[in-house]
Amino acid sequence: MKLSQILKKTHTLIESKEIQNISQQEMANRLGVSLRTYTEWLRDVNQPLAMRAILDMLSQLNDDDIVRIVRTWEARKSISNVAE
Repeated sequence: MKLSQILKKTHTLIESKEIQNISQQEMANRLGVSLRTYTEWLRDVNQPLAMRAILDMLSQLNDDDIVRIVRTWEARKSISNVAE
């Protein structure tokens, strides 16, 4: 599966979870990137190496480890947002 397909699928899953449409601009804002960057990712014009590396690494783990990593990331992100 291409990185752009993973991003589109993830975007759709987030919309389903939140029960609302999320514009590309809103998703770009959430990710801390420009709209242009996000749309380039979606069109396969640009593929961030770090994102590919993380997905490659996560694919070598079991589901429980992946969930643990993501939850740790979320917790640290929340703490840093409170500190700002």
